[in-house]
Order: sequence, then C-alpha cells, then structure tokens
Amino acid sequence: MRLRCVVMQTRRVTHEQVDHVDPGDRVVAQGRRTDAPPAGLLRRYAATVCSDHAGRVLLYRRTPTVRTYPDHYDVLVGGAVRTGEEYLAAALRELREELGWTAAPGIAEAYRVRVDDPHGACFLTVHRWVADRPPRPDPREIAWCGFVAPLTVMTGGYTPMVPAGAEAVRRLFPL
Repeated sequence: MRLRCVVMQTRRVTHEQVDHVDPGDRVVAQGRRTDAPPAGLLRRYAATVCSDHAGRVLLYRRTPTVRTYPDHYDVLVGGAVRTGEEYLAAALRELREELGWTAAPGIAEAYRVRVDDPHGACFLTVHRWVADRPPRPDPREIAWCGFVAPLTVMTGGYTPMVPAGAEAVRRLFPL
C-alpha cells in the first residue's frame, strides 16, 4: 500500500532546517525544509492523532492556502522534524503551533512508517493523544476542526480526505 505523508505548510518553512535520514532512519545530512533531500535520503515528519475521552477523533479541514491537499480533511496534526529534533518533540511543537496545546500528557508513539510524500519519500511517525481540553486552532493553518466519530471518517463522511490521515484512522480505530 502506498501512502502519502502530508504536513501543514506554513509561512515559516523557507528557513527551517531539517534532518535527512537514510533508509534506516539515521540522520546523515541537513538542509532547508524547502530543498529536496539528497539522492537516497528521506525526510522526517511527526504527527499526532488526537481523540477525546468519548473516543471521537479530532478532524480538521486544511486551509485553501496550503500547498499540498488544500481544503482537504485530515486527522494528522503535524509537520517536519527539524534539525536535531526528535519525533516526539516535533509532534509536541506542532500541537502547540497548530492547536494551541502547550502540553500533551500521555502522548505516545503509535507507529512509524516509510511513505511516499508528494515531494519525495519520508518517514512518518504517528503519535496518539487523548485531549484533555478543547483546541485553539491557528486559522492560518486550520479552517475548521471538531471531534467526530471515527466510523464517520472511515465511511467517507468527510471528503476529500488526506490519504495518510484516512490510513491513520483505519490503523488506530479498528472496527
């Protein structure tokens, strides 16, 4: 199965430095976020699937200004792992930047997978967290968000949907 790894595109990406990794997920080079990785190397992304205590998943709609999948629905809140940053630290930073959550007690890695990104191959590490307070979405990045039943997402209740987000719901909320 081929997945696409998608993250939020923001105004700050032109100066971000990111690590590039080999197929074993070992850091071997650095570069600007906007530059393609050297041949044979991959990008790293961290994302979180958030749910509430009722078992609903946080779904959001991407803004029309993002480069990849504009106006699509997604459950993966995340972005590029910066140079020297661990996956978990990147996931926590993205939750803070995109949803205003300054802490995420109990967040844990759910899975890591190598996927195809519209801009090249990447490692995507998906975390899971049960939210203990409502989000405060950044309107530059999130057009709408709310907690919805995972089954509604899996059965096509929200379209268009980012493929990697749809796969995350299938993996994390089995029927």
